[in-house]
Amino acid sequence: MKIFLFFSGFVVGMGIFLLGLRLMGTALESVLGHRLRILLTGLTATKGRSVVAGMLGTVLVQSSSAIASAMVILVDNGVLSISQAFGVILGANIGTTFTAQIIAFPLGVVAWPLLVGGLLLFCLRRTRSVGLAVFGLGALFYGLTVTTSSLSPLLEYPLVKQTLIKLTNTPAQAILVGILLTALVQSSSAITGLVVSLVSLNSLSLGAAVGLALGSNIGTVVTTLIAGFGRERSSKATAYADLLFNLGGVLLILPVFPLFLRAISYTSIYPARQVANAHTLFNAITALLAVPFLDYLAGVAWWWAGIRRGNTNNKG
Repeated sequence: MKIFLFFSGFVVGMGIFLLGLRLMGTALESVLGHRLRILLTGLTATKGRSVVAGMLGTVLVQSSSAIASAMVILVDNGVLSISQAFGVILGANIGTTFTAQIIAFPLGVVAWPLLVGGLLLFCLRRTRSVGLAVFGLGALFYGLTVTTSSLSPLLEYPLVKQTLIKLTNTPAQAILVGILLTALVQSSSAITGLVVSLVSLNSLSLGAAVGLALGSNIGTVVTTLIAGFGRERSSKATAYADLLFNLGGVLLILPVFPLFLRAISYTSIYPARQVANAHTLFNAITALLAVPFLDYLAGVAWWWAGIRRGNTNNKG
């Protein structure tokens, strides 16, 4: 019975978290939706601008999957080239780490003030969208508070602890678990939030937590692949470019994973913040390394999608 209550609390907490994330995205998109589309299509003249556009767009919408899926559609409609879309996707991967940075703050202290403040702002006609976004942020914090509270007694069971340790015993195992969990939940932010909660309870090592966060980067590509299914080959190539970047970045970091963890440990004295910083730094570094090779990586994605130079028939 106790285990059922624990899992119920976990499900409810994650549900509130995802609801808060959705409310934030909906509110910000309602205010900035048209401007966001202009941002994504107008600030992609250069590779650097494409990355910045993707980063800002994801911070506003709070969903890298939504931005990546939008790139698939824009490429399908001929609005953007694959290189431009790829740059936006690189930026989106950086922008999505903004959520992890937010939830690394003390959750219980700010959750209720945000909920009450958001509700008051929502009652005013001119600030409804802002109020909804603030309320969503409060719900995000409160959801993680509920999740952490439900996990705390559950993790006292030796079997649960041993299972968690076995599943994340090596970086490769932790990354694989992160991929599977994110593919199932379809939200890298939710998985990152869960990881931060577990770290704050001293139930995960820094290596296991960072491995799970990196795995979530790959798992979130499933949404982009689904968005490209049934579309023209150029759209599929955009989805493949997303997969190439996320998978390639993780494969590059694995050989130097211990050194990466050591560097991250100096960024903060708080484990939760260390995980958030690791997520941000990894995506920022890999994006900066990839920018000079955008055209080449886009060419590989075109080849993977079965598109040859001079071939105008891009139908899948």
